[in-house]
Amino acid sequence: MSPTRAGNAADKASAGPPEARGIVSFVVIWCGSALSQLASASTNFAMTVWLWERSHAALPIIVLELCSYLAVVALSPVGGVLADRWGRRRTLVLSSLLGALVIGCLWLLYGLGALSETYVYLSMLALGASITLQYPAMASTITALVPPAQYARANGLLSLSVSVSGVVAPALGALLMSSANLGVVFMADIASYAIALATLVMRAPRASPSAHPKTSGPTARDPAISGATKGGARLRADLTLGFRFIAGQPGLLALQVCFFAFYFAGMFGVLLAPMVLARTDGNNAVLAGVLSAAGVGGVLGGLATTAFGILRARPLYVIFVGFVVTGLLGQLPYGLSTSTSVWWATSFVGAFVFPFILAAHQTIWQTRVPVEIQGRVFAARRVLTESAGPIALLLSGPLADHVFEPAMRGPLGSSAGWLVGTGAGSGMALLLVLSGLLSVVTGCVGFRVVRLPTGERDADR
Repeated sequence: MSPTRAGNAADKASAGPPEARGIVSFVVIWCGSALSQLASASTNFAMTVWLWERSHAALPIIVLELCSYLAVVALSPVGGVLADRWGRRRTLVLSSLLGALVIGCLWLLYGLGALSETYVYLSMLALGASITLQYPAMASTITALVPPAQYARANGLLSLSVSVSGVVAPALGALLMSSANLGVVFMADIASYAIALATLVMRAPRASPSAHPKTSGPTARDPAISGATKGGARLRADLTLGFRFIAGQPGLLALQVCFFAFYFAGMFGVLLAPMVLARTDGNNAVLAGVLSAAGVGGVLGGLATTAFGILRARPLYVIFVGFVVTGLLGQLPYGLSTSTSVWWATSFVGAFVFPFILAAHQTIWQTRVPVEIQGRVFAARRVLTESAGPIALLLSGPLADHVFEPAMRGPLGSSAGWLVGTGAGSGMALLLVLSGLLSVVTGCVGFRVVRLPTGERDADR
């Protein structure tokens, strides 16, 4: 896109009421981001297949996932600082450029026949850094462009893009791999980054100061905001600001702890695939149906959230009811039943409810965190949440293979066999039951302990 055309597009977007201009700008940016996300998910699927074909082992795939998580946990504070200090638009541009550069390097290595597992792992770390830059900038862009009453719907769009990529990316990646090769997958991903960059050419309008939270109290005097410090001291203050802000807000801290517990419970869903295969004698069709049901549920949940928001319900109510419903209907039945239809329904319900939980959760933070520090706070929040992923991944495999599965064939089977059975996969089933109970308990405890300031009612819309 030429600068002249980009300028004309920006002029057209600037016509009309400020709120309408902001929504249009956000939707344009979201379209580019969603397309790039779909292509990147297809690339991730293709690299997973490529690793499996080379090794026929699970360890390389687990290492691939861990590389992505490690990048997110380690670099999120940097992404938050850039989003606040350098600007959301510039940070999103940098994210797209970094992602395109990494995929371009992979494409070159593949063409030269030099692509190896080491390069794939390093690329996943770099792509994780790209995503880390994108998340706080994209989340705070909603606050900057969208009216507070529309936060839930805008957050629903973000959930929708994740769900759609989860459904379409495996099929797209498999199609490209079977009809062409990994190089074509890389080329498609690079093209998607180019489109995402084009959507960022239009300069978005600034947020209306009256529409968003102000910095007040101790936060306003923080050197990371006021700029009173310089050099290394200021960088340290910037990197830790989000964590200190959360620690200083008891209600938000309690909410974050509950969300960590819920996310930790949900990450044990990594055992779903091996449990289904163990209980169906390796029936891939059943597993595909379960995963497809989750994809459909996620897409419909994202569409419903985008269309209706959270229906003026209190966000805390939506979050904790969602935790309970997810535990009871979206997790527990996996372990309690061996019926394929029950698994499909469970998968659908859990995925359908999740976008509502995310939209309500994000809305609370967007309306209670000052807009000028949202990048750093959202990045810190992501570190605290995503750190549950590696912990659960490292625990779930050993617990399933070396503790629960053997125990269900011994003493534990005589006491818990009536609940989950005693055959192959019963130990994993019991772990999924326990994770569902953790979600239910988290929701019930959250109702009792999480209290947010009553004077701020924007988040209740």
